[in-house]
Formats: sequence, structure tokens, C-alpha cells
Amino acid sequence: KPLKAESTSPDRARFREMASSSALPNGQSPRKFTWEEVAALNSRHNAHVSYRGKVYDVSKFAERHPGGIEQILLGAGHDVTQLFEMYHSPKIKETLEKFYVGDLVTNELPTFPEPGAFANTLRQRVSDKFKEMGVHPKDPKWALARYSVILGTLILSWYIQLFVLDHTLLECTLGAVAVCLCLTMGCYHVTHDASHYAISKKPWVWSFFGSWHDFLNGASMYVWKHQHTIGHHPYTNIDHADPDIMTARSDVPDFRRIKKTQTWVPRYLYQHLYAPILYALLSTKTRLQDIFVIYVFKKNGEIRVNSQTPFQTFQFWGGKAFYMTYRIVIPYMVGMPFWHVIYQYFLVDVISSYLLAIVFQLSHVSTNVEWPQPDENGHLSCDWWEMQVRTTVDYATDSWFWTYVTGALNHQTAHHLFPGVAQTFYPVITPIVKKTCEEFGVQYNNVGTFWNAFASHIGHLKHLGYDDAQAQRQRGERVLVKKEKGV
Repeated sequence: KPLKAESTSPDRARFREMASSSALPNGQSPRKFTWEEVAALNSRHNAHVSYRGKVYDVSKFAERHPGGIEQILLGAGHDVTQLFEMYHSPKIKETLEKFYVGDLVTNELPTFPEPGAFANTLRQRVSDKFKEMGVHPKDPKWALARYSVILGTLILSWYIQLFVLDHTLLECTLGAVAVCLCLTMGCYHVTHDASHYAISKKPWVWSFFGSWHDFLNGASMYVWKHQHTIGHHPYTNIDHADPDIMTARSDVPDFRRIKKTQTWVPRYLYQHLYAPILYALLSTKTRLQDIFVIYVFKKNGEIRVNSQTPFQTFQFWGGKAFYMTYRIVIPYMVGMPFWHVIYQYFLVDVISSYLLAIVFQLSHVSTNVEWPQPDENGHLSCDWWEMQVRTTVDYATDSWFWTYVTGALNHQTAHHLFPGVAQTFYPVITPIVKKTCEEFGVQYNNVGTFWNAFASHIGHLKHLGYDDAQAQRQRGERVLVKKEKGV
């Protein structure tokens, strides 16, 4: 049986119960939909999705979805092909047909071929491995233990900083570093797992741990899901689709050049020196971006953002208010000098931003990965599973230290192929991925150590910092100098 990342036998029974009859009235023919028409059908009572060129009305099913209505509304109006195949057993496709109402005649974003032999073999082997171990892929025991340690250490560090120490600059620094490390580990472990529904099978558990991002980090989990879950994972490293590699318009130079499609400007010659330093602004940028994504742009890159429910709106603004209260208001009220409050606030932001950005960048913005582009019709030549391997870099997969401190994101390939599986199992999945890649001739990227991965990222920035024409001119000038010197 295939890997059951989200459904059990009772779940399948609920699917069958809701799908006992077709969504099409008797005698009515399927209609043709453009992607714009599907995009408009994104409300609670009129939710449509597209999958493999077909359109489905999941409105009546939304309330009974085993994964919760929130996930249905998140994908409503979108092409959910990759999301559906990432998080569901292939058998669920049979039930999905019961909600069929028409065909999609245009596509908003790139499309992929059906999963091939590599994907099917890999999924079967991973499924067999979990059967052999006798555990569920979302088994929460070890994860909950880690979460408890992280949250407990965060609360203790914050309390000691405010109510035990004397608020000197040195003590503020030490306290800020402790809080920062806890928040960073919370992102690697807690909020990242929650955004992929990889901890437990219960939607309320995902929602509870996902809210940590709003309340403890001051950043919106709703926006993060659109960027990361709906955008980055389905369209990894695809220009004009993956929000993680979104840059300014071609006529407006971005702060760095990571794609050859970007216009070159002279400052990029030094981007490998200054760009990593600017990563320290990630947290501040994210909190401000949340507001613009939800209320101004209504999209994150090319990924449209559906309207929030009243509860999600409360979580959005309540989270930001709570964050500012525990990070700035309470420290000032208990007697910490104002400038020390501001200092420790930005120190936490700078360090955590840098740690998060570096780990995220190493896996995909690298000299070792591919940057796939669809053809003129928006189709990719390889299936989604092969693309995930080719666009991803692993490192230090034999190191328990890097596996723990990065939330197993050093096993990035396993994570991208099986995002709905608890991160504690990535070290088990990685050898299976590597072996299957070797058998099917799929390039598996592992650069060995963390520092090799870091060097590959810096090398990518340095390489893209030189425009092709600029590099040619420089090579020509060197040749001319050599000729003049008689070399």
C-alpha cells in the first residue's frame, strides 16, 4: 500500500460517505473553466479546485475533510495537483472524481507530467519502510518532547532576563541570545512541522502549533503557508512561480542576483560579500510583508492569497500584538531601560534572521542545483518528484548535530519529497532516496558538510554576480594584458 501521509481507514470511509454521488446534476455536461474562473471560486460555500486539468467542486465536502476545512479553503481556487499528491495516498484520487464538475482549459502556473517509475518506486519503498518499523509517518511522540523543551527553555530564558537579571547591557545580550536560539529552534522544529501537517493527524494540533509563528515570532502562519506550502514546495526554483526566489521586476534591480533572468548591475560584483549580511533583516521584512501580502497585493509572488476567515484575522493581528507586548512592552514596564529594550529586540531579530535565512538558502540557492523552466506552454519535462531531487541540496546527513539544530532540514531532499512526514524520520528516508536515485539515474545532490553547502551558496552568489558579458570582457582584458607583456 502507498504511504498514507494523511488518511487512515476511517478517513477513507468519510471520503466515500461524502462522495456517494457525483457533483454534476443528472444529465448536466461538464463545463469548461479558465484558471481565472476557478480562482474566483474560493469561498467557504463555493470552493473549487483543479487537479490534473480537471475541476472539482469540494464545497459540500469541506466541512467533513479529514484534514480540516482550513486546508480546503487554503487551496480553494488553486491548482492543487502537487499539494494533493504530496499529502494524500494515490487511492484518494478515485474518490476525488466524484466531485468532478468540468475541465480546466488554461493554466496559471507550470504543470508537471504524471509521476513516473522513480516516484512510484520511491513512494512504495518509503511506505514499506514505515510498515517494517511499525510506526505512523506523523508519529508525534519525539516531536512533542522537543517542542516542550523548546517552549520551556524560551519561557525560562525570557523570565530570567526580565525578572532575575539586573538589565545591564551584558545581561540583556546574554538573555537576548538565549531567547533568540529558542525562537530559531522553534521555527526549525515547531512552526515548520505545523505548516506541513507533519505532526499528528489532527487538524487542531497543526493549528495550535502553527499559531506559535504568529504569537511567538510575530509573523503570519497564513502568509507563510501560501509562500512555503502552496508556493515553494510545488514549484521549487521555478522562476515566476516559487515565492522563495521572487525578485524585483526585471527593470528594477533586486538587492541580489540569484537567477540569470535578472538584469545585471555593477553592485552584484560584491553581492557574495554584502548579501549574507542583509539576511539579518529577514524577520523585520517578513512581519511587514505579511501586511502587504494580505491587505495590499493579495498575493505572495505569483501565489494568490485567499481572504482570511475571522479567526485567521484574529490570529494575524492578535499574534502581532502579543509579540510586541512580550518583546517590547513588558520588558519596558518591568524596568528595563528603553534603549536596552530596543537593543535586545533587534539583537534577537538579527541573529535569528541570519540563522534562519542561511539554513533556508543553502538548500536551493546553490551552485549544485537546477533551475528548471517550463516550455512555452508552461509544461515541465520531468515530473515533480524528479524535480524536487534536482533542485535540492543535502548536507551533513550523517551528523546528529546538524540534523537536530536545523530541524532535519539538512535532509532537505527527503523533506521536499515527503513534507507530510515527521522530521524525525528524514534520516531513515534519506538512504532510500539516495539508493532509488542511483537506480533511476536521478542526480542526488549531497555536498558533504554544512560548510561545503555554505561555500556553494556563496559561490552561487559570486558566480551570478558576474554578468556573462561582463565576465567575457574581463577574460578578454586579461588575454590582452598577457599579449602586451609577451606572455
